[in-house]
Amino acid sequence: MKRVLAVLSACAMLALPGRLLAHEGHVHKVMGTVAVVDATHIEVATKDGKKESYPLTKDTKYLKGKAAAMTADVKAGARVVLSVVEKEGKKSVSEVLMAEGGKPDQPEHQH
Repeated sequence: MKRVLAVLSACAMLALPGRLLAHEGHVHKVMGTVAVVDATHIEVATKDGKKESYPLTKDTKYLKGKAAAMTADVKAGARVVLSVVEKEGKKSVSEVLMAEGGKPDQPEHQH
């Protein structure tokens, strides 16, 4: 009987982290390449070839490296990391992070 209780307790403890990760408000990171973007949504192609679409809101923040950016800076073909949150059963993007890119004031390397 003690052994059964120990096994059940262990199973409950292993199941708990999954439930904690699934709660609303938890930020999920989605990495991919921008396929389509407009004022209301962004669609990215993930590494495994799936296309996923998420709504953008007026509160969505845009970053290029550590600097602030704008919606217009997000272009098709750009690699991005999206911070996706779920509230009241609806997902939305809280942050779009783009690569900083090269600095224009640095000359190209030549041989």
